[in-house]
Amino acid sequence: MGAQKRSCALLLAAAATCGAGLAAIAIATRGFGFIEAASVDMGERAAQQRCERDVVAQLVAPSTAKLTDVTVTSAQLDPDVMDLFSLTSGGPLNGVDHSRISVRSVEGVVEAPNEVGGTLHDPFTCRAYFVDGDLADTLVVFDHDH
Repeated sequence: MGAQKRSCALLLAAAATCGAGLAAIAIATRGFGFIEAASVDMGERAAQQRCERDVVAQLVAPSTAKLTDVTVTSAQLDPDVMDLFSLTSGGPLNGVDHSRISVRSVEGVVEAPNEVGGTLHDPFTCRAYFVDGDLADTLVVFDHDH
C-alpha cells in the first residue's frame, strides 16, 4: 500500500508541474498567440493589408518587394495639405463630410529591384481612409519617384 500511495503522489506532483508549466507558457505567449491576435484592431489590420498591396503594386517588380519596419497609427485628417488630393480628386471621399472620415497612417520601407538593376530602398507613407468605419480609399506616397 505504501508504494501505491507514493506512485499516486508522484503522479499528482507531475501533473501539477505540467499544469504550472503550461500556465507559464500561456502567460508568456499571450494565450499561445490567441489573445494578441484577437486584440489587434480590425481597422489597423485592414489598413496595413490594403496599403501593403497598394505599395507593391506601384513597383516595377512587385513580386520581389520586401516591406520592413511597417507601423500603423491613427492619424488626423489633414484636408488642407496631406489629404487634399484624396478629398477633391473625385474619388470615394469626394463630398463626404469630414467628420465621417477617420485615417490610419501606414509607414515603412520598401526594398525591391528598380528599372536599372539596382535595389530600391525607399520609405513610404500610406494614408488609409475609413468612412463610417469602412475602408474607402488609400493614398500611397513614396520619398522618391517610381
